[in-house]
Amino acid sequence: MAAFCQADASAAHKLEVLTAQIERQPEQQLLLRRARVYIDNNQPTMALRDISTAETLGDPSAVCYVYGLLLYRQGDYSAARRQFNCYLKLHPEHRSSLDYRARLLRDAGEYDAALQDYRRLMSIDNQLAPGYYLSMARILAAMPAYGPEAALLAIDERMVEIGPVSSLQRYAISLEVEQGDYPAAIERLSTLDPKLRATPGWQAEMAELQLLAGRFDDALMYITLAREQLQVLKKTTAHQQLTAELEELTLNLEQQRRSDQETHQK
Repeated sequence: MAAFCQADASAAHKLEVLTAQIERQPEQQLLLRRARVYIDNNQPTMALRDISTAETLGDPSAVCYVYGLLLYRQGDYSAARRQFNCYLKLHPEHRSSLDYRARLLRDAGEYDAALQDYRRLMSIDNQLAPGYYLSMARILAAMPAYGPEAALLAIDERMVEIGPVSSLQRYAISLEVEQGDYPAAIERLSTLDPKLRATPGWQAEMAELQLLAGRFDDALMYITLAREQLQVLKKTTAHQQLTAELEELTLNLEQQRRSDQETHQK
């Protein structure tokens, strides 16, 4: 609650300062800055008023980004996209416009165009958060012209640059599993953060992958490790759920072992 109050107070202070500046000398950029504060503070009517006024105080295309942001927040994605297009014609490397347009294109299923925007973003800023690379990898995996292999390559190239990233590696693991490359998935899971690898949840994940790979003894070892860790931990809802998952995993292990033995006896 305190955080919300601080945020409201900060917005109110920004609005007070900007309003005083605009009253002294109304300028397009000042109005657009105040419109941004209104947008962030969920006051779309006030934001639109400032955008409309700003449009009359200079180059009308200068308002396109802020207007696009307002429309995006209101869920009018088609109109927002037109505004981002407008702004990017003047400022082709404007990061936020590229970011929002890439999302719009991705969500509309226009993967080729979205991919171009994500790649342009990455060429502009090499310090982008992993989420951008995850979005690009998902697009690549969904495109017949590229597919999971290209997605995995993009993930691995990024991790060579910045080191292992759990969110990227987990998505890569899911792709490896979808393709039936369980040894590769096991190898990737083993590279996750050491703190994660010390948890019973990680042991259970590894047991499941070992079972998929047909490595029954290894699967049992990881199930046993997970159970031992759970015994000394506080009984929470999550831990109880994990215990149930381990029971199911054990049953699957026993069934697959019997099936494998029967196959070899024939």
